[in-house]
Amino acid sequence: MPEFEEKGLIVRAKQGDSDAFEVLYEMHKTSIYRAALLITGDASTAEEILQETFFRAYKNIDKLHEDVSMAPWLYRVAINLARDLTARRRRWRTNLSSIFERLVNSSPPTLEQVVEEQERNELVYNAINKLNFKQRTTLVLFYFQGFSLIEIGEIMNCPVGTIKSRLYYAKINLRRQLVSDRRLPQRLVYEFTS
Repeated sequence: MPEFEEKGLIVRAKQGDSDAFEVLYEMHKTSIYRAALLITGDASTAEEILQETFFRAYKNIDKLHEDVSMAPWLYRVAINLARDLTARRRRWRTNLSSIFERLVNSSPPTLEQVVEEQERNELVYNAINKLNFKQRTTLVLFYFQGFSLIEIGEIMNCPVGTIKSRLYYAKINLRRQLVSDRRLPQRLVYEFTS
C-alpha cells in the first residue's frame, strides 16, 4: 500500500474510524507476528505480542505522527514486549528452513536431505538463541525482516552506529557458535555469517 494511503488511514484511525485501524492491522500484522516469532521462538508468545502490540497501538494512536510510517512504531512496541516476555520465557521453537532455502536443490529433497536440513536448522536456531537479546533482535530485523540499519535504529531507539556494532558482533558470535559446534559444514557457516 502506498505511503500516502497509510497516512490517510492513520488520520482516520485517530478520528475513531475502527475500519481504518483494522486496515492498518491487516497491513502490519504478518510482519509484526513474524518478527515476534523469530525473536521469541514461540508461536503462542508471538501471537500474544501481536495482540498486545495492536492493543497498545489502538490505545495510543493519537501519539503517532501522520507523516511517519506506522511500522517502526509497531516494531518498537513489539520488540519491547518480546524483550520483557523473553526474559521470562527463553524458549525458541522456530523452523529456520528459509535460511537455507537458497542452498537446497530445486529437485524434491530426499529423506536424508530433509533430515540434514532439519539438523542444520536446529544448529542455527540454537546458535541464534545463545546471542544476547539485543544482538538477536538486530540480526532478526536485518536478515529476516529486511529492515535497513536506519530503520532498525528507529525501531530500537538507538544510533545507527550502535546497530552496526550489534550486527557485527552478532555475526561474529553466531559464527563462533556454529564453528565450535563442528556439525555444520564450514562453507555454510561462512556463507551464512559473512
